[in-house]
Amino acid sequence: MDIPPLATRPLPELRTTNTPAPADLRAAAEGFESLFLAELLKGGRASLPGDDLTGSQAVSMAQDMLDRHLAQHAAGQAGLGVAAAILRQFGPKAE
Repeated sequence: MDIPPLATRPLPELRTTNTPAPADLRAAAEGFESLFLAELLKGGRASLPGDDLTGSQAVSMAQDMLDRHLAQHAAGQAGLGVAAAILRQFGPKAE
C-alpha cells in the first residue's frame, strides 16, 4: 500500500456553516473553566494530609461533589480569566 506524503494531500475545506452561537460559546467556555477549577480543587484537596476520622469513601465522595458544585458556581465569576480567554480566542469565529 502506497500512502502519499502529507504535503501532497489536499486539505479539507473549512466548514463555516456550523459556527456556534455566542451564547453556546459562553456556556462552553464557562463549562471548561468549571472543569479546570474542579481539577484545581481536587488537586489541592489531594495534597492535604489524610485524616483517619474523615478518610472514608463517603466523605471523599461528598468532598468531590462539593468541589464540583463550587467549581460550577465559580466559573465565570471567580475572575480566573479562563472563560474570558476562550471567548477572546473563539468569539470572532462564532459571530
